[in-house]
Amino acid sequence: MCEAYWKLDDQEAAISIYRVLLAKAASLDEEFDPIYVAGLRATRTCPTPLRRRERLIQLVELFRQSSGGGGDVVECGCFRGLSSYVLCSFWQRWNPAFDGCGFHIFDSFEGLSQPTLDDDIPEDWENAEAIRLMTHPGNFAAALDTVKTNLADFPRIDFHPGWIPLTFRALTETRYRFVHVDVDLYDPTLDAFAYFYPRLTPGGLIVSDDYSWPGAKRAIDEFCGEHRVALDLTPFGQAVIRKPSSDTAAT
Repeated sequence: MCEAYWKLDDQEAAISIYRVLLAKAASLDEEFDPIYVAGLRATRTCPTPLRRRERLIQLVELFRQSSGGGGDVVECGCFRGLSSYVLCSFWQRWNPAFDGCGFHIFDSFEGLSQPTLDDDIPEDWENAEAIRLMTHPGNFAAALDTVKTNLADFPRIDFHPGWIPLTFRALTETRYRFVHVDVDLYDPTLDAFAYFYPRLTPGGLIVSDDYSWPGAKRAIDEFCGEHRVALDLTPFGQAVIRKPSSDTAAT
């Protein structure tokens, strides 16, 4: 199904396939799904699993909550750029002049780094075997030029190729209102939270897509415990922390 989907040039045919897939789960969202289908096509991403759609709808809602404040937007870990495409498309919908300026992507563009002992997967972990198969160096790799092409509708996106946290060293001091962390493993997750949380604007959010991964969950729990940061969970396995509006939390 997925291979055939990407041999279709007719957008209406692609949408028809998506409708068939989606009919098993929910009705189409008139605001979200046209953007999502465009993102699937631009990034050549398979429309399944459908649960990804639900996570991205939730991600957009969290992004919407940060839209009233100033500050830049970040995605750590982009793979082929689908979630970046969706976030940028909604930003452009809210502000038609948006062309990617203020949106940052941090990615090795070489896939996952070497897992450490902190990424060990307990035998009784839910979906342990599936996560184990995905947790190897180089998985989820997409070349920088490929991602730039996929996101060509937003030419002023700022790409930061390299390994976290090394790529943070060259950054100028900036405030951020929304940070999406999707790097799967313990070390880059902890490093991303440690770098961006102190630089969030009051009311700004960090959202991680990886709370179902043992290493990422361990990193998030440790960070929140050490810094006394409240952690919320969405129904779709995303971890969310929000900078207090007073901006007085420990950093």
